[in-house]
Amino acid sequence: MRAMGLAISCLALAVCGCRLAALPWLMWGEEPKQDKPAEYPHLGGKTVAILVWADMNTRFEYPHVQLEVSSFVEQAMQSVPGVRVVPPRQVVDLQNRDPDWDRTPPARLAARVGADRAVLIELTQYTTREPDSPHLFRGYISANVKVYDASQPDAGETKSMTVSVVYPPDGPGAWGSDDAFRRATMELFAEEVAGKFYDRKVKAR
Repeated sequence: MRAMGLAISCLALAVCGCRLAALPWLMWGEEPKQDKPAEYPHLGGKTVAILVWADMNTRFEYPHVQLEVSSFVEQAMQSVPGVRVVPPRQVVDLQNRDPDWDRTPPARLAARVGADRAVLIELTQYTTREPDSPHLFRGYISANVKVYDASQPDAGETKSMTVSVVYPPDGPGAWGSDDAFRRATMELFAEEVAGKFYDRKVKAR
């Protein structure tokens, strides 16, 4: 009986400890967060050109995907201290004038629009439907994100990263429209891309 009583007391203390740890979140309604350092913290004071590449099928289904993605990323980049972004329309116009733009070193393209760095976003997945259940809405965007230095026009990337997001994260959406899910997914994607370039806080796992 004494051993059982001791075990119950320990369990009670453990439960109380968990409750106390969670108390700030419960009181203020904020989830616990943790620091996440930048993967490439070197864009401060730089002018950046955002280049979006998408395959032919994606561009056929979503003709404005390059401008849309780059515009969302431009907005998210406002969180990166000291960065100026070349207007996405200016970059997309350059891409549209040159059908072989993707054969030109990205650093050279950045220099042509007055940028110090090029951030190339190579979309590898872009859809608003569940792969195995196309009648269900769910946004998926994945990409390779590469940084190029315009002062080294023929050099390879100075940094290569990957970004992959799913919206909603917990399961497909039952209601909505293709545009609504696409917009929400692009917002989430843009936040993750920009987050590669500055120190931030994210939800603790």
